[in-house]
Amino acid sequence: MNPRARRYVLLSLGLAGALAGGLGLLNYWVDPYNRFGHNRLGVYISAERESKSTEVRRYPHNALLLGNSRMAMIPVVQLNGFRFFNGALGGASAEETYYFVYHYATRQDLVVLGVDLGAGDPPSLQGDIFAPPSWTATLNALLNLSTVEYSLRTISEHAAGHPSSLGADGSFNPTRWFELYDHEDLPRLEWQLQRLEREVESYAGTTRERMSFYARLADCLRQRSITCVVLVPPLHEEVAKYVRASPARAGLQAWRRQLETLFPNVVDLSFSTYGAADNFFKCDPAHFKPEVGVRMLNTEVVPVALRALQEKTSRPAATTR
Repeated sequence: MNPRARRYVLLSLGLAGALAGGLGLLNYWVDPYNRFGHNRLGVYISAERESKSTEVRRYPHNALLLGNSRMAMIPVVQLNGFRFFNGALGGASAEETYYFVYHYATRQDLVVLGVDLGAGDPPSLQGDIFAPPSWTATLNALLNLSTVEYSLRTISEHAAGHPSSLGADGSFNPTRWFELYDHEDLPRLEWQLQRLEREVESYAGTTRERMSFYARLADCLRQRSITCVVLVPPLHEEVAKYVRASPARAGLQAWRRQLETLFPNVVDLSFSTYGAADNFFKCDPAHFKPEVGVRMLNTEVVPVALRALQEKTSRPAATTR
């Protein structure tokens, strides 16, 4: 290779390396997913799983709130008796929740687990998404052009003074949810109610095998001596009415009995007064409002957790008499 060609190749490689390195440094500094723990501007993208797996390790807490988006919107700073971290994930499956517990529920006193009526193993498995990433995955995260886009978006959103989608305690900021779904929209409400009813209608019963990840989760917490209280959240009153008259009700009752064989402390609010329509977003019958979640946990769940912990600590004294 002649000297001119060599200089051209070296210059091209140098420029490419500098560009890649610069983009990597930008993504590392902004850290839009909060994957590396450097994010100081806020999370403005869909990054619950990455961000919460970082924050749960550094936010001081002695209790975890887990489940799907119903639990994610509960502001845990308002809960009594414990200092919670909100580890709930939008669309969380039993598999994801188990692996979150496996990695991050280690020394807490309490886990509150939200389990939707009839929930079981997911139809397809993802594997352990919370396992430490490989070098290849890390480099891809740093040098990915999509991450550059998200870094620039994060800077822009922060500069505009917009709030982060996630708090330091893991709670989801519901402001946008109120804007989108807390207004009258009868066609959307009817469509959502029909969707929820179809889910009930397709329920085919459950077995211990179909609840394998909840069984593994229960065993994991038992081995680590962490108290667990399961919350079955309320159904919107229209869905509850449909379930009561549905042939699927018998299967759901069997599911409830199966759940109790796995977890000794179950608070089932599925058909409770918490299902009143006013407690839900006006055109989203799947999600109750954050303040309802706070009232529900403080009134129905935390007392059960405190009693369970008291019983656990008193057992050794009782056996020595």
